[in-house]
Amino acid sequence: MKILLININLSTKERYGKQLGKVGPTTEPLGLAYLAASIKKYSTHSVEIIDAEVSQYNNEDLINQINKLRPEAIGISILTPNYTKAIETINAIKESIENVKIIVGGPHVTIFPKETLEKNEKIDYGVIGEGEITIVELLNAIESKKNVNKVEGIVYRIKKSIKLTSPRQYIRNIDDIPKPARELLDMNKYKPAPTYYKRLPSYIILTTRGCPYRCSYCSKVFGSVYRFHSVERILEEINELITRYNTKEIIFRDDTFTVNKKIVTNLCNELINKGINKKIKWTCMTRVNLVDEEILQLMKRAGCWSIHYGIESGSQRLLDLIQKDITIEQIKNTVKWTKSAGIEVKAFFMIGLPTETKEETLQTLKFMKELDVDWVQVTITVPYPGTKLFEIAKSDGTLKSTNWEDYQTWAGWSNKELVYTPKGRNAEELKELQRKAMREFYLRPKFIINQLKNLKSLDNLKMYLHGAYALINSKTIK
Repeated sequence: MKILLININLSTKERYGKQLGKVGPTTEPLGLAYLAASIKKYSTHSVEIIDAEVSQYNNEDLINQINKLRPEAIGISILTPNYTKAIETINAIKESIENVKIIVGGPHVTIFPKETLEKNEKIDYGVIGEGEITIVELLNAIESKKNVNKVEGIVYRIKKSIKLTSPRQYIRNIDDIPKPARELLDMNKYKPAPTYYKRLPSYIILTTRGCPYRCSYCSKVFGSVYRFHSVERILEEINELITRYNTKEIIFRDDTFTVNKKIVTNLCNELINKGINKKIKWTCMTRVNLVDEEILQLMKRAGCWSIHYGIESGSQRLLDLIQKDITIEQIKNTVKWTKSAGIEVKAFFMIGLPTETKEETLQTLKFMKELDVDWVQVTITVPYPGTKLFEIAKSDGTLKSTNWEDYQTWAGWSNKELVYTPKGRNAEELKELQRKAMREFYLRPKFIINQLKNLKSLDNLKMYLHGAYALINSKTIK
């Protein structure tokens, strides 16, 4: 069979608003590349990927490309924010190419498998959870015209009913998953957000799956069991990116890169011993309670120049409420240790958490500036499906909408409606506070001078100017 995997075009403007969208990232769709790699390795099917987002295809452009390739099955990944666009695209495809099989997967389908098919008759199958094994078995069953009810981890139609098969267990040894089929992507087109790189090309690697922590705002579609690639496998992928794609930097995009300190220590030592730290630099994300001074010093020697931490709030009460399991003291110490190691500190914050008062929001903004990190992201809380926050918001009546296209965290710069506001707060206040937070952090003279001193390229200057323009023109709260 000929298989086509599609990354839906949800533009940076749609994700971040007109102004901030000008500095938004275009990152490679690794989920589809993993699926394509499994199809190539474990089946006789042929597979292609169209990244409609990076190619800026509208539905007409996309259908023209599909007609050229003439696939027998099309796979589309659905996240909650791109759900509406995905369904519009699927309907347009089916109207033009009636007999093609439509297979969907991704976080939204995993959380709402039956509902996704019940509401969208053009969809034939859904893949639930990790798809690398499931997609191969499903395609084999479709090609041989066998009953798909033996394929674990899918939702499908039979006459007028929607059926779920037995759940598929998570892949225990993720080294068994082939490396992403990046050869099917136009890698030259991808560029992360300016704060994630110093030199281009810069590409993403995923070294783990699953998370053992219990944050109430996270859906954990890869489960709670932390699984990690071997150091050998990680090095193999790094070397492939260096030799084949001339990468200058790596972004380890795992949510909690340093859960397993032994693996991280071994990886860092290998990067140093093999001289890879002289060829590339890298950045990662982790939690403030998962590093210490020793490992930070080692990470720096191994080429780490930046770490993104999920700090979320300056209120201990709110950190406890969202089950973050960190303390204000841990945050302060980790920021100090990271700076001392010579690693830049990037921090994620959220405002509009459940029961959060305006005073607590302002407390978070004050804490953010006191920490004096190198970069911040301040988003408005969105209770995504599959999270504890979603269930809380549904039960207490604070969830305003299931209009999925509004499930965006950058509403302060867009016309998106807030799907959730804590009791006693209002949407416009939160939007204005988001703008206030970003403006007060990024328009400080100290920050501007540091950025000008460390300017990487004319391209970066243009991006910073676009960002500054968006901040200067944003409305602020007194």
